[in-house]
Amino acid sequence: MATAREINKLEKLYEGCKVYHGELHDHSASGGTSDGKLPLQEWVKEMAELNMDFAAILDHRQVRHMYLPEWKDGLFIGGSEPGTRISDSKAEVAEMHYNMLFEGPKELEALLAEFPEYQFSGGEEGHFVYPSFTRERFGELIDAIKAHGGFFVHPHPKQVMKSEDPCDYWFRDETGIEVFYISMDSEATRENYPLWCDLLAAGKRVWVSAGGDEHAHASDKALTTIYAEDKTNAAYLAHLRVGDYTCGPVGIRMCIGDTKTGGKCRFDGQKLTIAVGDFHASVADPGHEYRLDIIDSTGKVVSEQISCSEMNYVTIDIENCAFYRAEVWDVTRDLRISIGNPIWNE
Repeated sequence: MATAREINKLEKLYEGCKVYHGELHDHSASGGTSDGKLPLQEWVKEMAELNMDFAAILDHRQVRHMYLPEWKDGLFIGGSEPGTRISDSKAEVAEMHYNMLFEGPKELEALLAEFPEYQFSGGEEGHFVYPSFTRERFGELIDAIKAHGGFFVHPHPKQVMKSEDPCDYWFRDETGIEVFYISMDSEATRENYPLWCDLLAAGKRVWVSAGGDEHAHASDKALTTIYAEDKTNAAYLAHLRVGDYTCGPVGIRMCIGDTKTGGKCRFDGQKLTIAVGDFHASVADPGHEYRLDIIDSTGKVVSEQISCSEMNYVTIDIENCAFYRAEVWDVTRDLRISIGNPIWNE
């Protein structure tokens, strides 16, 4: 159990933050080269019906979706989902997609202009191609995305790239890899989750992410939960860029000392405090049983029954391991419904 002092410390770290549920991988019918089927005005209606606060619209090969009159900061996060072919020093080639999320079009345009490989034509109607990269150059691209205030995610990794080596899916630490894909119980999710676990075991500091990749309708089957100061893209990205968010529709907040979810610190002599709550309506059922699992780099260390109708707090003593993280299960459905990002040991 957590003491009042431990709870107050965690809540102080998130003071001023509100919970927001949304989607980090979608496409709209925005014209041009977009392959989405739902116009933005319909996205607004369907998101309201599903109690979604935001959606990342990542239309292909263009920036025009971020200039449409329906576009609103805090409701739609901007960016794009290109594809590429990656080659390394052995001339091996891997195909993959990647998501670039930004506050707005200007940041994406600056990134595209910085890399002439995109052949970006510029302006609100500007388009770009999907270039191939060496692994080294692709790493430089990720560094530039971060430098422009963006967030990089490797989407549906096992569904596009074909490799038996988990580290082939890694390009930089402090980036996202999409585990919940389409839904929490999809075959793709079942393939991607072990990959993320293998990357953690290999010492890679990558953040777990979710994405529905919807084109025809809004969906609440692969949500992300962010505790942010404001309903703005700047506030969302400030937390996404440091891994302080939850893959899933249930909020998971953690701290070790003053270090929050996604961070790193020395574990010596400290405690881990976790808050779990703010269940999205899509998964909250008072008739179901829910469980919190606390996991370190050696495996599961704590399991506790939790409620979907209140905030649940747990504090544990920690060992000198590589990381701690947490998951929420709907026991009734035997389904993992939220995954928190780790805190790593320095």
